[in-house]
Amino acid sequence: MVNTFPWLFPGGVGDVWDRERGAIDIKEWGQHLLKYYDGRFIRDQLFVLYVFNTITRKKNNSQGAYFFKSEHFFTRDPPTLEELKYQITNGDDRFVQMLQYYSHNIRGSDSYWRSKAHELQYWVNYHLSAGHGPPTFFITLSCAENWWPDLRQLMIDVTTNAGDTTQAALLASGDFKAMCKAVVAYPVYVNEFFMKRSKELIDTVLKDALGIKYHWGRIEFAPGRGTIHLHLLCISNDHAYLKEYHKANTANDKAAVVGAYMESRFDYTANEQVDHEKGINRITSPLLCRFCEVKDIKEDAKALAEDCMCHICNEYCLQDGKKDNPRVCRMGFGKESNRGDEDTEGKPLISEHMLRVDKSGITHLEMKRTQSKRLLQHSRTLLQTWRANIDVKCILFDTDPLQPDIREIDELIKYICAYTVKKHKTLKQEKEIIQNLIQ
Repeated sequence: MVNTFPWLFPGGVGDVWDRERGAIDIKEWGQHLLKYYDGRFIRDQLFVLYVFNTITRKKNNSQGAYFFKSEHFFTRDPPTLEELKYQITNGDDRFVQMLQYYSHNIRGSDSYWRSKAHELQYWVNYHLSAGHGPPTFFITLSCAENWWPDLRQLMIDVTTNAGDTTQAALLASGDFKAMCKAVVAYPVYVNEFFMKRSKELIDTVLKDALGIKYHWGRIEFAPGRGTIHLHLLCISNDHAYLKEYHKANTANDKAAVVGAYMESRFDYTANEQVDHEKGINRITSPLLCRFCEVKDIKEDAKALAEDCMCHICNEYCLQDGKKDNPRVCRMGFGKESNRGDEDTEGKPLISEHMLRVDKSGITHLEMKRTQSKRLLQHSRTLLQTWRANIDVKCILFDTDPLQPDIREIDELIKYICAYTVKKHKTLKQEKEIIQNLIQ
């Protein structure tokens, strides 16, 4: 390492494979250097990628060695390539299945994410059998990395320790471009800050204030900016609304029950009087203000909704239909007047809460909206405490929560699990790839 990156290791000391000191775990060594006080290691993207590649290869090699030495699967020497080709050609896929099984320990692989989906299913089944009830909410927390004042203070400290007094001064002055530059240069600190902030929200707001008893989560990184966000599947300690929902006879009555519950528990709404253009053109953002510093709760909720919860259609959400036809927003905000205009009409105004069933057969709650066609329904409580884009979905079952129909719950969980492993290959697709590689 010291020979590969001499500018990071002056004097040639600090190598992970230092013969005098003895070898140390490369993962621990890498984590230590990425948080080194002067920030020189985390700023060097080539070094970060090199260390990650080295750790991943070491993990893969270790897993491969165990795989081929396993007496459970191999009673003799591992098959040759020609033998494997012959087996696959004749329909024998045992080797491929073994390879898929062992790869589930390799983080980020398709097998790894499938195993996590299975863990989620086991988690749900356990809580059902323990009498804790079915999952009740699906919550997504996004990161406002360029705005949070406490993260800005962290970036000031990091750049000061790195000796970059000019950058630290710009950050202290509130310079937006300087903050954008800092979060790109120090992503490890951003991600760790996000995780600690998430834990505090879960412990203090979700659990203590909103009655969330159990949760399961997955961290993801947006494909565009690479920003971190968190998906949470939650089980509430209050299933009374589900009992009332099950007893209700009509869809309107069911919607009224759930809508009233979400309003009372989460301060859930789609009926804020907002100006989405104001959020786009605002000189300063309410995200710069901590919740403890807010003076007017109602005005703060309105400003946050304008900044974070107004949907403007773009290439991300507009789905390609037939050639030259207007595109349709996959989030339900309508279609373009003309293809390429991105001028969707927004969601229709409704005077009462409604239930909507999507293409997958999943029931969704649509909150009453009489004022804005662009506002995303959201929890004011979570929006004001988290202070970034959030999404809260109420999970609805037709089954009796006291005597749940496992089949219905299982179908919904499969849908959620499919979401957790999105963009990953299926078992069949992965098998075909392995077979093609061998052949």
